[in-house]
Amino acid sequence: MIKKVCLVFLALVVVLLAAAGVAWKLNGERWQQEYAAFRKTGAPVLMYHAVGPEEGADWPKTLIMKPELFEAHLKYLKEQGYTIVTVAELAERLQQGKSVDKYVALSFDDGYKNNHSVVLPLLQKYDAKGSFFVINRDIGDELHMNEQEIKELIAAGMELGSHTYSHNPLAAIDEKYLVWETDTSRYWLKKKFDGYIVRTLAYPNGSYNERVIAAAKKYGFYRALTGHAGVNTAATYQKAPFEMYRVTVADDGNGLEGFKKRLEHAYFFGFLQTKGIDINIVRDIFVQ
Repeated sequence: MIKKVCLVFLALVVVLLAAAGVAWKLNGERWQQEYAAFRKTGAPVLMYHAVGPEEGADWPKTLIMKPELFEAHLKYLKEQGYTIVTVAELAERLQQGKSVDKYVALSFDDGYKNNHSVVLPLLQKYDAKGSFFVINRDIGDELHMNEQEIKELIAAGMELGSHTYSHNPLAAIDEKYLVWETDTSRYWLKKKFDGYIVRTLAYPNGSYNERVIAAAKKYGFYRALTGHAGVNTAATYQKAPFEMYRVTVADDGNGLEGFKKRLEHAYFFGFLQTKGIDINIVRDIFVQ
């Protein structure tokens, strides 16, 4: 059954991309010029998970990044002139209408131990920042960072965010539990980390709906990350700060070239959205 659903999803995405390709050819040079201008107005948020050997990680192996490949990503971004920031820093620029040309934010979900031991030194090496979304329930277990390691991330200028208290898909749980997953998560993170105030939420599995957004707003978050492909512009952020775009980075076997394609896809999908073509509509059918 799962295989059949995945095949249907892929088929629908292929149809949409084919339609986008036809539209691109029909509009030719005009769209190419508009796309070049659009790229200067949008900034991707890249989504990572574990970086390093993580045999027990409960994610597909493609989401476990080799340290040398992650470093290649950072080196490439720097060589291309990108400024690498936290999600909060990017959001502030978008809110204020400042330029985000060649800006990119890095996000790391789940709080794996190698986010501290591997990711932090590499970010510092390349003068980069990142946002780390931890699951309260998992802090300090065998696979995940402990309190001291998280404190060192914060001290190094990284952003701490919530991936909820127990990583339940928020759109699928009873509304009475949303306070636990959101407000309680923020409360305990503030208590554990010397009054640190968490303002950014990453939806577990990209699962959210209007009632989840309402709860996030009510309980003190300023913004939230989805699993929707695209880039964030001043217009998209100011319209929907709780639906920020984010592109998944995976080790697809194609090395740095695979990363370059995913980065380009973020811009391309964002541009297509301005033309009324949005593959995320298909994704939501299967996620919600």
